[in-house]
Amino acid sequence: MQKFAELGLSKPVLAALQDAGISEPTTIQRRTIGVILDGHNLLASAETGSGKTAAFGLPIVECLQEPGDKPRALVLVPTRELAVQVSSQFKIFSKNLKLKVVTLYGGAGMDQQLRSLRGNVDIIVATPGRLNDYLERKAVDLSNVEMLVLDEADRLLDLGFMPQVRRIISKVNKERQTLMFSATIDDRIARLSNEFSEDPVIVKVNTERVDAASVDQQFVHVTEFNKDALLLKLLSDFGAEAVLVFTRTKRKAGWVSDRLQDAKVIAEEIHGDLSQSQRERALKKFRTGEIAVLVATDVAARGLDIPTISHVVNYDLPDTPEDYVHRIGRTGRAGKSGTAVSFISEEQRHLVRDIEKVVGRQFESTGTNGAQPEARKVVPARRFRRGRR
Repeated sequence: MQKFAELGLSKPVLAALQDAGISEPTTIQRRTIGVILDGHNLLASAETGSGKTAAFGLPIVECLQEPGDKPRALVLVPTRELAVQVSSQFKIFSKNLKLKVVTLYGGAGMDQQLRSLRGNVDIIVATPGRLNDYLERKAVDLSNVEMLVLDEADRLLDLGFMPQVRRIISKVNKERQTLMFSATIDDRIARLSNEFSEDPVIVKVNTERVDAASVDQQFVHVTEFNKDALLLKLLSDFGAEAVLVFTRTKRKAGWVSDRLQDAKVIAEEIHGDLSQSQRERALKKFRTGEIAVLVATDVAARGLDIPTISHVVNYDLPDTPEDYVHRIGRTGRAGKSGTAVSFISEEQRHLVRDIEKVVGRQFESTGTNGAQPEARKVVPARRFRRGRR
């Protein structure tokens, strides 16, 4: 198998990878790092958890090498959580190069972010809305940007960020290198790639069939009325350290969190209506085990990377198979196995067929019987641990 040293990375970058315990490149990294180092534009697709941040992050720090006076790399992401995650990875990769990474996102105070933009800045990781705010204030200069990344371009498009993205790109050096990463490459993404770059190299990794072998996927037919009772029963069966529950709406996330707390399960919600500080506090509690269940919407959970998550519960199925794959990809990470249980209402049965096509397998499902929810045991039954005191 090809090693990082064979991909054209320098000793300082290789040393940073070694210090971080990252030994072998993933498929998306092997197929894209050389393309980027050769200066090509890129349009790439890969499933969640494939290592795409390093796929563009490593060649970016390799190309920049020495600190500069103006931003030379810009990464646009759809959510605050993903911005924080990508920035943390850049800091790991560039630890021996003294590059300055600045993170810009909404829901946080502007004063501190404005101070971070003063002086030399090499890499900016930003959400489109907040970066536009700073462009209007003339607080950031993008004219020297050499490398532009649209990370999760499909989500940027779905969330309506394209007008802001276009305004940002109009301020970027036209001689730049453009890298786009998306869960899938459909006609919309292909058109965007052609709009923002010329002759991109197209790389597709495992997009025909999703490899979800590390996740035990289970489906339970249930009425809306029975969902809360079934969730509590499953949590009791899991005996897990960390469970992530997905809902379709912010209102439903609050509802589920309240019902769990009523049942003495230590849980919190995370969604777009919370402030950044509230979201960060909830994530910190979840990471440290202070809370055992986190109830989240799709937008809030984008970029969420917590290896201890053992179970994902889809309280509501998402509208697209791609979002389903992203959700279940929150477990079964870092070589561990995981379990995903999805509740299927009568009106969502058709979504399961779409998911089966993407995942490449058919699923058996169980059902609930009247008001008494019954689900197949996913692990030997134990009392659910209700958080650390």
